Amino acid sequence: MNETKCSESLAELYRLLNEEDMRCGLWKKRSITAETRAGLSLVQHGYWQRAQSLFYQAMVKATQGTYNNTVPKAEMCLWEEQWLYCASQLSQWDALVDFGKSMENYEILLDSLWKLPDWAYMKDHVIPKAQVEETPKLRLIQAFFALHDRNTNGVGDAENIVGKGVDLALEQWWQLPEMSVHSRIPLLQQFQQLVEVQESARILVDIANGNKLSSTSVGVHGNLYSDLKDILETWRLRTPNEWDNMSVWYDLLQWRNEMYNSIIDAFKDFATTNPQLNHLGFRDKAWNVNKLAHIARKQGLYDVCVTILEKMYVHSSMEVQEAFVKIREQALAYLEMKGELTSGLNLINSTNLEYFPVKHKAEIFRLRGDFFLKRKDSEDANMAYSNAISLFKNLPKGWISWGNYCDMAYRETQEEIWLEYAVSCFLQGIKFGVSNSRNHLARVLYLLSFDTPSESVGRAFDKYLDQIPHWVWLSWIPQLLLSLQRTEAPHCKLVLLKIATVFPQALYYWLRTYLLERRDVANKSEIGSRLAMAQQRMQQNASGTGAGSLGLTDGNARVQSHGGGGGGALATDNPVHQGTQSGGGIGSHDGGNTHGHEPERSTTVENSVHVGNDQPSQQSSSMISESGQNAVRRNVASAASAFEAAKEIMEALRSKHSNLACELEILLTEIGSRFVTLPEERLLAVVNALLHRCYKYPTATTGEVPQSLKKELSGVCRACFSVDAVNKHVDFVRDYKQDFERDLDPESIATFPATLAELTARLKHWKNVLQSNVEDRFPTVLKLEEESRVLRDIHVVDVEVPGQYFCDQEIAPDHTVKLDRVGADIPIVRRHGSSFRRLTLIGSDGSQRHFIVQTSLTPNARSDERILQLFRVMNQMFDKHKESRRRHICIHTPIIIPVWSQVRMVEDDLMYSTFLEVYENHCARNDREADFPITYFKEQLNQAISGQISPEAVVDLRLQAYNEITKNYVSDGIFSQYMYKTLLSGNHMWAFKKQFAIQLALSSFMSFMLQIGGRSPNKILFAKNTGKIFQTDFHPAYDANGMIEFNEPVPFRLTRNMQAFFSHFGVEGLIVSAMCAAAQAVVSPKQSQHLWHQLAMFFRDELLSWSWRRPLGLNLGPATSGSSMNPADFKHKVTTNVDHVISRITKIAPQSLSEEEENAVDPPQSVQRGVTELVEAALTPRNLCMMDPTWHPWF
Repeated sequence: MNETKCSESLAELYRLLNEEDMRCGLWKKRSITAETRAGLSLVQHGYWQRAQSLFYQAMVKATQGTYNNTVPKAEMCLWEEQWLYCASQLSQWDALVDFGKSMENYEILLDSLWKLPDWAYMKDHVIPKAQVEETPKLRLIQAFFALHDRNTNGVGDAENIVGKGVDLALEQWWQLPEMSVHSRIPLLQQFQQLVEVQESARILVDIANGNKLSSTSVGVHGNLYSDLKDILETWRLRTPNEWDNMSVWYDLLQWRNEMYNSIIDAFKDFATTNPQLNHLGFRDKAWNVNKLAHIARKQGLYDVCVTILEKMYVHSSMEVQEAFVKIREQALAYLEMKGELTSGLNLINSTNLEYFPVKHKAEIFRLRGDFFLKRKDSEDANMAYSNAISLFKNLPKGWISWGNYCDMAYRETQEEIWLEYAVSCFLQGIKFGVSNSRNHLARVLYLLSFDTPSESVGRAFDKYLDQIPHWVWLSWIPQLLLSLQRTEAPHCKLVLLKIATVFPQALYYWLRTYLLERRDVANKSEIGSRLAMAQQRMQQNASGTGAGSLGLTDGNARVQSHGGGGGGALATDNPVHQGTQSGGGIGSHDGGNTHGHEPERSTTVENSVHVGNDQPSQQSSSMISESGQNAVRRNVASAASAFEAAKEIMEALRSKHSNLACELEILLTEIGSRFVTLPEERLLAVVNALLHRCYKYPTATTGEVPQSLKKELSGVCRACFSVDAVNKHVDFVRDYKQDFERDLDPESIATFPATLAELTARLKHWKNVLQSNVEDRFPTVLKLEEESRVLRDIHVVDVEVPGQYFCDQEIAPDHTVKLDRVGADIPIVRRHGSSFRRLTLIGSDGSQRHFIVQTSLTPNARSDERILQLFRVMNQMFDKHKESRRRHICIHTPIIIPVWSQVRMVEDDLMYSTFLEVYENHCARNDREADFPITYFKEQLNQAISGQISPEAVVDLRLQAYNEITKNYVSDGIFSQYMYKTLLSGNHMWAFKKQFAIQLALSSFMSFMLQIGGRSPNKILFAKNTGKIFQTDFHPAYDANGMIEFNEPVPFRLTRNMQAFFSHFGVEGLIVSAMCAAAQAVVSPKQSQHLWHQLAMFFRDELLSWSWRRPLGLNLGPATSGSSMNPADFKHKVTTNVDHVISRITKIAPQSLSEEEENAVDPPQSVQRGVTELVEAALTPRNLCMMDPTWHPWF
């Protein structure tokens, strides 16, 4: 009984704090009936109509005795309350008034009668009898009534009442927790209404005064009614947010409607003497009604929209502009309503067009086309669209609609002329510009990437390119650069040349890295084929393509002199470029990997020749067969032509902005060479990675060390103590070489560990030694003047703080923040064996941006940038959908700036911590060994590996070990404790929890959507103050056929500590609803086609670089470059991946089913069930125990 009381009180508390999601989560976990669960999930996602009928059904069932009195009273009250709430969202004032009358519920009557409006009933039966609680809302309605009644001192009364209302609202304001903005939203909305009542009183006073004056003084109405006009102007500008609930809009705009009626009434006799005043009320009332209908339509309440348009205005004449808006809104609502296509078409056909200006006529023709298209009448649709455009060319929506039609026609007929038309239409839509038409760029670039042999897309593209504003291409720079080595290169080069002249800093970092990578590839090819080498030489002689002529300093050469501990493992043929491979050996390949986590695939020294990040790599000529020779030739040709094109763009940029280019070059060279890690730090990272590898190995701990691990160890010994290192880091070699080789070099047979367990112990010992040495011997903060004199003294004029061009909005070049200086302190950030230098860039406006310098990247590094680009696009989609916008759903997207192919700067938050740090911190405080659960788990599984038991028994063994660990070693309150100690108060905790829940939900949503696994706790960074999450190494892996590869038993990481932090109803309330809202936003009809093309561009680039990274001997022929992979096959891979992703999202998105389908299912199903099932799968111990121990499933 007490538990019930507690949760009811908690639910009430959430209601008072306006935390609807939490309240729904709590009720869904407690409710007895399926109706409650399904109904609440519909309410959470704005499906009011279906929710209302569900709650109604539940009430009917209860009265008929279907539930045998098992449903508690509180749950029945909830049904009634939610039914009323849905009715108010659907503006069903008649139904609410009837309910109020029959139940004698004066609160509901007061709230609904004035919206009907039925002031007479209110005056006679409600105001005299009503005894309701004093609230700001009651005061508001009393003030409305006083003003409407227009008795002698109505204005004075209203002012007094409003004063009392403000007092009451402020009293409520003080009772709310200080950090919760969300709980104050209803009060802020009431404040706006109170202010508007005061303004209404001023309007009535102004009219009264004006009438007195105008009746006495005949002549000029100079400044008469200026107060009135000002207020009306303000009202148009001061509207609620588009994502606010319909009831909020209705309350505000319905009262304004009353005021417009008063104004119309006051000026009704001025038709001849002052027509302007006579029109004033009509004009604003029409605007008001259309606005309300527009919001109803935008929120999917089409019936409400049509009702408002038909019933609210009631006058016979309307201004032309507003009449057009009314027709448009009504037509768009009919277009979406079931079975209303004919009424919509009749409405449009019966419209007399002669009053309208050309622009409006064209839009009406376009709408007509949409109706024909929906009726599958494509001939007429085509006619209507072309009429619209020929009437008025500057109609972006018209171009886009016509483009969609042509694209559809092309897909059906495969006639290329349609394709050319489609691209022309999209580009013109973008040229005439509405914010939405930019989304079609993805589609244009996708069509360009898979152009027909006759280049129909390319032709249209070149034709309209000059008319498109340059800034729209800024977010596509990485894609355009990769296109330089594909068939569409000539077209993309033109775009890049434009960007280079207008927005040099948006392009420079990427272009420079790309050039260095292309040059690396060209040099690698020399090993591959002498013929290619001769070709290369000829070209170099012809164009003088040395690094010198480009003015690009190859900082890697200096890295070596400064601190390269891993360069000697590869003896390359050309000594000049010895330095470019600072990633030789597993040393830097694995250890420096983003945050010290090992890459998914094991890498031996032999195949860690990673060239530039996204570039085709070639192996030495002995491995390349005859057919391979041709591929190499082709590849070198494409490499050379891409290099030439990029060089030309760079030269254009330099000639136009020579000072800027010099400044940037100095900056990047310094950053790339001065802030690399030291050999000890690199060795620590390597040891950490090897230790992880030991934990992951599927051999028994008692078995001997596997061959591949031995290979890696000898590679490490060779790489870290190479001839090169011996010369440069004398102290380092002297301190470590002998002991390290004795303990860990497979060649010192006498001392090498016999079993895997022994090797693990030794690596642990070395990790501890190195860690304490690194932490004790090196300072935690370096000084800029000691690290880089150049950066300390540099005085830049033109350089901007990087990362300002990602917002996909027009940017005036003189409105950017310039770089003022680099911060004097450079902290060393250590995360799980990896060390990074953190630079602070200080802007001319005093802002500070922190970047960590990451070195020795893996070939996957570019995928991180691509994923962030995709996230930015999705954030725009989340902003446009009501459910995601009102929950403030937004993925955290830090900025990544490439410095060279192996070095980049990643924006860092000073408050970042990783999940693993939370756990390690807990172990250190309780004097426990952090890795103990991993070793315990592996030991428990030894008998499973030796293979004497069945697969089912293995699962039981794992589950038993998992349960043992959760029971005795790792509790589920570690994270909650940590945050409790970190944050200042309960207020902060709540704000953090909400933000963190949304971020976690989004990470989970993206993990599931793109099937991204490997979310071990060291890869998840979260900011301890804002709850923002950044996942490192967050990109899909691909199998041999280029399909996303994923074989984890859990869909995403949501483990016990997380669940305990949010509580089980918090997971249900916050996380489930945020994931559903995210899915709902991206599959909404408007966004789904944009999402398709955005994903297609994402996979195009991912699969291009995947095809270059693949080892030889696979079915696609050697050294596959983008050009030699069969285009049809490539396109098929891209589209299949996209379709899989889209189908996964659609599976979990809340769908709006029709009533009939809905009623067929009994008991009713929750619209969130797709996500709920995933959450359950993620939390099930039987799935968790199948995860790798380094994933820490128990944490």
